[in-house]
Amino acid sequence: MSIISAVGRKSARVRLLNLAIHTILILGAVTMVYPFLLMVSSSLKSNVDSNRLSLLPRFLHDDTALFSKYLESRYNEESSRLADNYAGRYLAFTETELPELPNPALDKDWREFIALHPQGVYDYYVAEHYGRGVYPLNQRRIRKLLRQENGNDLAAFNRKYSTGAQNWEQIVVEEKEILGRNYISTPDGYLGRFRIFKQGIEERHRIYANLDGSFVQMELAPVFGGNLAACNDSLGTDFNSWQEISLSATCPPETDPLRPFWLRYVRKALNIHHLNLEDTADAAFQQLLRSKYSGIGMLNATWHTDYRDISEVRIPDQIPDAGALVEDLSYFVENLAAPEDIRVRNIGNEFRDFLSAKYGSVGRLNRSMQLGYPDWERVPLSAAYPASNLAQAADWAFFARTKGLQWVEVLPAAQTTYLEALKKLYPDPSGNLDLEALNTALDSDYASEQDIYPSSNLPEHPAQARIWRDFVSKEASLLHLRIKANAEVQAKWRNFLRGKYGDPVALNQAWRLVPASFARIPLPIHQIDYFQFKEHRSEIKREFLTRNYAMVLDQMFNDARSLRNTAIYALLSILLAITVNPLAAYALSRFKPRFSYQVIMLFMLTMAFPAMVMGIPNFLMLKRLNLLNTFWALVLPAAADGYFIFLLKGFFDSLPRELYESASLDGAGEFRMFWQFTLDLSKPILAVIALGAFNAAYRNFLFAFIVCQDQSMWTLMVHIYELMQRASLSVGYAALVVAAIPTLAVFIFFQNIIIKGIVVPMEK
Repeated sequence: MSIISAVGRKSARVRLLNLAIHTILILGAVTMVYPFLLMVSSSLKSNVDSNRLSLLPRFLHDDTALFSKYLESRYNEESSRLADNYAGRYLAFTETELPELPNPALDKDWREFIALHPQGVYDYYVAEHYGRGVYPLNQRRIRKLLRQENGNDLAAFNRKYSTGAQNWEQIVVEEKEILGRNYISTPDGYLGRFRIFKQGIEERHRIYANLDGSFVQMELAPVFGGNLAACNDSLGTDFNSWQEISLSATCPPETDPLRPFWLRYVRKALNIHHLNLEDTADAAFQQLLRSKYSGIGMLNATWHTDYRDISEVRIPDQIPDAGALVEDLSYFVENLAAPEDIRVRNIGNEFRDFLSAKYGSVGRLNRSMQLGYPDWERVPLSAAYPASNLAQAADWAFFARTKGLQWVEVLPAAQTTYLEALKKLYPDPSGNLDLEALNTALDSDYASEQDIYPSSNLPEHPAQARIWRDFVSKEASLLHLRIKANAEVQAKWRNFLRGKYGDPVALNQAWRLVPASFARIPLPIHQIDYFQFKEHRSEIKREFLTRNYAMVLDQMFNDARSLRNTAIYALLSILLAITVNPLAAYALSRFKPRFSYQVIMLFMLTMAFPAMVMGIPNFLMLKRLNLLNTFWALVLPAAADGYFIFLLKGFFDSLPRELYESASLDGAGEFRMFWQFTLDLSKPILAVIALGAFNAAYRNFLFAFIVCQDQSMWTLMVHIYELMQRASLSVGYAALVVAAIPTLAVFIFFQNIIIKGIVVPMEK
């Protein structure tokens, strides 16, 4: 029966009250659902986008965001690999963008080149084969293969490969520096099995190592602080971008400014398997061997060879993976080999030679591939300073500080430079900023220097606008400026370029969008990555939707002890809860001892303190009883619950006394009256107690973590906590979402019991 009658519900006041109640309930529901949806959204993210809070992950509807995630995963979350392959263009995955001029012809030529020139294991990385706190695609694939090959028997795997892995999760290979001098791709053991997997990996999962970019990142960029203009000034070169610098196959002549950098990189840093030596180096190498080994016998014993004399030794065309020969060759290259005898095996040079042989001339290549911008409408205005292209950057800087000034935005990061500019205009006697003079001139009320930031846009106040223009035009770092790239400013930008260059052909040549020679053609890493992304876009998106959850489920089901422990713990808790508590409540209700009121008060007092107040005493007691790391340690401290006993006593008190008197007259014993009558009539409240015991056991973390520290006794909550310590934040969110499923299912299927748990105590 409704509390408010049908007539009463027609009242305007009641309708308003009803609306207010429902509004408050909806708002309350939103405050509960919104954080959960944020957690679900975060569970689909990775490091590159984890700091962006949104209900719908951006990568689901934005290809640029998806491409950034793809590169992060593809490059195994190693920003140094990204910087090597993109040679100064990107230093972090958050900076990556889709290519402005995708070129299918260039990608087609690359695929043709790779088909004709297959590369070895020292020339490429395996994409997505390790990560920070996540199981990427190819790590899961190799682990699955190893499980299948060894019958899912970890002991068999350890025997086969002479390893000591404690679990399958420990079986990880991380190839990070295949270009480094000390890197070895061994064909033996578990690493040899990974090498076989690597050799058979599909083309889309190969990351070809860019020796040009590695040379730039290791030798040139650190010397000049990443400043290409400073590099050009110092070396007398005219490179327009770092990508134009290549690692030549032979040592540059003595007049070439790159010669000392080439020699240092090749002699000291580059992996020996990327080098070859001319036959003219044999004599010098033999002389090294004579000085190192006392005779041919010692050399043969060390190298495991059978030469009759050192004069027979030749530098091999195919260098073995490891051994004394490799060590001697490394020493020879580093210290004794003549520069003219050293040859670099660079995939970039091989690709340039392929293009030269195919097209014959750069002009024909440019016409065939239609490189550069075909018309003015395709020339974009970058919102940020395009530092990776010096010619484009110079045009952008001039436009931003002159014709486009009214559309410029200044970032807060420019505060330090802005304060220095103000100190020159309004200095006090000690050389610091005179705040009083500044406030008077600018009609402002700054209390300290920390409050002063440059206006993001051109101010309306005349004095402030004058200072802002001078600052942006002369002193602000271009990296701290942005341009609002709307239709109006885009048109201004194109008119500016049209007036300067006349036609797009001249622009393409000035910005070096068309190469002047084959030697200036960079390895097309951006195009390779983009077209692989474009071809497999749906697979990539599906991988990011499931990857974090795949790791969580792998953890839970492949090491299912925590699930088993949680199930046993929950069942024991329910069993004890519906056994111990009804017995205690029945005794208090049926026999009504004189101290029953005091007992109930004592039970109620236990509800006044947090459960963990008894954590230390319980731990010490269980330790003395030798019950730690057992199920008894989990269930015994909570077997009797004061609230449950109080609830049951109230329910038992409401049962008719006549029923017990009649049963007693018919000869029923106390146990039969308890079991057959009391419990049978108390099914609703027992269901509420069972549900409460399940929830308490399922969500129990801290006490379970304290009393069951042995990994074999971890419950699901403890396992998730341990997983979150070593997994990425997004995987942790995925684990929490998965852990919420059972409680959500319980809520959906046992709503009536939950409502009774609320209503019954109120009735009693």
